[in-house]
Amino acid sequence: MEIQSKIRIKDIAERAGVSVGTVDRVLHGRMNVSKVSLEKVQKVLDEINYVPNHYASALASNKTYNFAAILPMHEVDSYWARVEKGLVEGLRRYQDFKISFKIFRYDPFNTASFEAQAQLLVESNPFAVIIGPVFNHKIMSKFVDKLTEKNTPYSLIDSNWPEFQPVCFYGQDSKRSGEFAARIILMAAAGAKKIALFKLMGEGRVASRQQLDREGGFRQYMKEHSPKTQIVDMTLFVYDKEGMKERMREFFELHPDVMFGLSFNSSIHVVAKFLKEEMPQHKHVTLLGYDAIDANVECIKNGSVDFLIAQHPQKQGLNCLRSMVNACVLRMKQKVEHYMSIELLTKENIDFYKD
Repeated sequence: MEIQSKIRIKDIAERAGVSVGTVDRVLHGRMNVSKVSLEKVQKVLDEINYVPNHYASALASNKTYNFAAILPMHEVDSYWARVEKGLVEGLRRYQDFKISFKIFRYDPFNTASFEAQAQLLVESNPFAVIIGPVFNHKIMSKFVDKLTEKNTPYSLIDSNWPEFQPVCFYGQDSKRSGEFAARIILMAAAGAKKIALFKLMGEGRVASRQQLDREGGFRQYMKEHSPKTQIVDMTLFVYDKEGMKERMREFFELHPDVMFGLSFNSSIHVVAKFLKEEMPQHKHVTLLGYDAIDANVECIKNGSVDFLIAQHPQKQGLNCLRSMVNACVLRMKQKVEHYMSIELLTKENIDFYKD
């Protein structure tokens, strides 16, 4: 096999009959190249099977890239703490480049909080942006428009908005995830008359569009496969932690026949802990929740939660940053939608789950 020697930009220019500057503009996708010159350069590139060295080109540019992310505020033991861990890990993998990274955090139940942080982010003039879940379409659209006006590329994590044009999306298919949850809970609750849906609310709504889509998939599946089963909503208010216990006490007194329940976020441990500590004589309630955070894993192991649906948040963060660097720094074309696996965890396999 003949090994081809290294091809220089100068060599390509000579073979194409154009200037070195023209070849450089073609290779880096810059404007101001005539159609004739573009065709000449492309013909030579095809003849020599040219493969660009994106990594070397990015290093040679000696640019500084200030990335930014806007994510929900969170506690140490949380889904979003794991997403951030993945982002930081991704940052370390690309330490050869001059990449800075700043996170803007907002209250996921407060629209004004998101708007304020989004404005600060835009004013910081980031090179590229990673966007966490946003509940309000109008607010999201306004934010994306500002980024588009500045030609700032962005990606989505956790909640997908197909109507926008992100560089990439990482997260579950929320509707399918809700359908999966319904299938699992129905398998456990064959013939059940009631299933409780526990909702963590703030300012009269859930935290993200993702949770709404999961609920939509769940309700549609239930309607098709178990229409006689009653879905009983139980609202827990995020800003009233003491009041949660009283509300749950009232709920189970009103619905003593509820033996199955689920939640579409990381909060199922709140219900499980209440039942275990406050109502130890109550018959076991089969519970399904989301995310392998420490509090939920503990509940799986002690038997107070039966099922968790996991989605690898750390991998979401790591791979999202990787795709953004590949697309925006190394100029490599990326697949847009990356759907994470929908994994069911139980007491028997929880020790083997790796993010």
